[in-house]
Amino acid sequence: MSEAQPSIRDTDAIRTENARIGYQAAVDLWTYEGEQVWNRSNVMLVANSIVVAVIGLVITSQRPVPVLTVVLPITGLILCAVWFLLMKRGFDYSVYYVLSARELKEQYLADPVKTVSRGGDFASGKVVTLEIGGASITRRMSIWSRLLRAERASYIVIIVFAVLYTATLFQT
Repeated sequence: MSEAQPSIRDTDAIRTENARIGYQAAVDLWTYEGEQVWNRSNVMLVANSIVVAVIGLVITSQRPVPVLTVVLPITGLILCAVWFLLMKRGFDYSVYYVLSARELKEQYLADPVKTVSRGGDFASGKVVTLEIGGASITRRMSIWSRLLRAERASYIVIIVFAVLYTATLFQT
């Protein structure tokens, strides 16, 4: 007895369902990675804050330990380098997952959900239109919101710590 071949309609339904599952997985991974980026950033912020506090204690101590005035800022610079690499990798993965979700949406899913694709336009300052209660509402992200994105802001914080450590090294 031979098995019946799935019809084209069944094959299309399976492909669409697989695309929906893939789309949901990409969105879930994007969300997860975003949370992980900020969790790692918080850990590195605390670690760097501790190093800065210890440097302050060492420098203001009545009997400073000279080796610590060099080792601690170098440790801080290493932490900054690791922090930068972790953030860069996390943001790169986030972009990848967004683009993966958009690709699946555009290629396989015909329903009118536009959240991810429209979000890219909104983030870049383009006007987007939403249909709510039968009325069209247009929105555009303000220039102030676009001025400093989270990724760039996180790198600025890392640079501030690195400059602080470098200045400490040259001061001692």
